[in-house]
Amino acid sequence: MGAMETIEIPPLSDELSAMKDEGNEYFRSGEYLKAAGSYTKAIKNAGKDATERVELAPVFSNRSASFLKLSKVKQALADADVCVKLRPDWEKSYFRRGMALEANGDDNDAIAAFEAALKTDTGANNPEIARRVKHLKTKVRPSNIHVPKAKVPTKSTSPATGTGPKGDPKWLLTAKSPGEPVPARIAAVNEVGTWLAQHLERSLKKTPGESEWFFEDKEVVAFLDAGVFGSMLDVLTHTVVSIIAAEQKGTEEAAASALAGADLAGAAAGVLHNLLHPSLRAWGTRNQTQALLMTLQQVLWMAGCPLKEKKGEKVKQNNDVRQFTALAAKILSNPGALAVLTGHHSIARARLQLLRSIVQRAGNKGKEEEVTNAMTQSAMALVLLQRCRVSGGFEEDGTPKPAWEPAIDRMLDDEGADEMRAEVAAVIEQHSLLAGAFKKFGFEGSVGL
Repeated sequence: MGAMETIEIPPLSDELSAMKDEGNEYFRSGEYLKAAGSYTKAIKNAGKDATERVELAPVFSNRSASFLKLSKVKQALADADVCVKLRPDWEKSYFRRGMALEANGDDNDAIAAFEAALKTDTGANNPEIARRVKHLKTKVRPSNIHVPKAKVPTKSTSPATGTGPKGDPKWLLTAKSPGEPVPARIAAVNEVGTWLAQHLERSLKKTPGESEWFFEDKEVVAFLDAGVFGSMLDVLTHTVVSIIAAEQKGTEEAAASALAGADLAGAAAGVLHNLLHPSLRAWGTRNQTQALLMTLQQVLWMAGCPLKEKKGEKVKQNNDVRQFTALAAKILSNPGALAVLTGHHSIARARLQLLRSIVQRAGNKGKEEEVTNAMTQSAMALVLLQRCRVSGGFEEDGTPKPAWEPAIDRMLDDEGADEMRAEVAAVIEQHSLLAGAFKKFGFEGSVGL
């Protein structure tokens, strides 16, 4: 780039120069929104060919810096790209691009941009750029994990067909309450089953692969967010433990209690089976979801993931952890990827993969380690995605707002890492009981177990 022909740069008009100076004043005083406004005013006043006018490169550069201060990374990168087009001879064009890419988690591309800046005549001896390159090369090691592109799921354009019935949280409270008579608890579980059957009947009328399917039905989402799966899983696991305890007593009363418990466990297992089964039907049409979930599980199995360590282990501050954090952020900071991965269809699929690994572990001699690793990956993905789904709080109507930063930050904290490791272990234990219940009550075949 040092041999590049010198670009002739005409001066800014007095009017545009005044607007630029105004933006610079705002920037120096920390009023970045006003600064961006002044630069935008200059760009608009320059006319429709603003992105072709070389003299405006500093204005786009400064607006890029303002946008970055406002955490508007996409806009910062777009302005930096205009700078590179207008002034490929100027180190600041590539520097702005590198800063925006680094903020977006694209560290390898950021390194390339900073190195391009160093190759310009004006940037060859710039120590700040050299420091950025050194910092990023220390932070990032090459990874063979490809992060797929993702878009926020779109709503169906097909005519609306209404929605199914609402679920009643009272059913969940009754079903989970040990103080309620067993027949009342069974009746509550059956109410959930009836609600579910009506939704399944509606979903079967839709073509697999439509943008709106079972796990995106408004009332299904609402009841899943109210905890229907977790409640039924609690009912099942606690009841199974109670049955085992009753059978060990060996009395007639205990035998009757175990028999009633078996009816409750069977009803809960049936509901759980029917909640998982829809993830089989359209999964083959969801290529984006498949790729993202598989990639996230690969990242969670990297050496730097704190969830791989034993409980009590301190979270390390080394390159492995930094590499894991960078790649996890690269996936989850994409709004489309976060929306897809925290959707109930992805969470249900992670559960199903976990169940399959649990079953395969028992019947795959010689491959126990491989299957156990797959089981742990699915459990870690399930724990992380469930946390991400609710980490941003809730809307006024109770709808959760997904967010990834609080979940990852918690994982990188010693206490938080132990908390999540315990969750992973509990998830594996609960789903192991569920896999056994599916086999006992004859549900394993239709969910691919």
